[in-house]
Amino acid sequence: MSLTSTDDRPLREPETMKVGDLIDYILAYFHVRHRAELPDLVALARKVERVHHDVPEAPLGLGDALEHIRDDLEWHMQKEEQVLFPAMRQGVGGAIVHPIGVLRGEHENHARAIAKIRTLTRNFAIPEGACGSWQRLYADVERLCANLCEHMRIENEILFPRFEIARM
Repeated sequence: MSLTSTDDRPLREPETMKVGDLIDYILAYFHVRHRAELPDLVALARKVERVHHDVPEAPLGLGDALEHIRDDLEWHMQKEEQVLFPAMRQGVGGAIVHPIGVLRGEHENHARAIAKIRTLTRNFAIPEGACGSWQRLYADVERLCANLCEHMRIENEILFPRFEIARM
């Protein structure tokens, strides 16, 4: 069953999805996308930094910030895929409240990393005369940040509460 339409939006609202379908959507849409995009964005950021290191508006440090997100996010997604999501599929309730709390804390770290990226890019403001690579970098990083925020929102506001309530 395909969970996304041709323009990458969910066919159903995540709020109405069953747990297994929601997890499948998170894996197929967000995890696959983050893993595919981040290595290329790190490389592109490093290229823009190298070529434009002498331009005051250059996003110096963006490559490192993206690499940090890539590494943290990979570890985070592995924990979800190997521990949390299988437990959720089995219907485990209260036993996963602590891991959910840990992952919520990691989401806060991801949000801080996004804020740092927004600062480094001056909120994705492309300077006049920026080359095509720089323009593409900002567009793609802005989309990555929006997708990561939506990924975290779906988990924090829709998926996780279904299991935190189970402990009450």
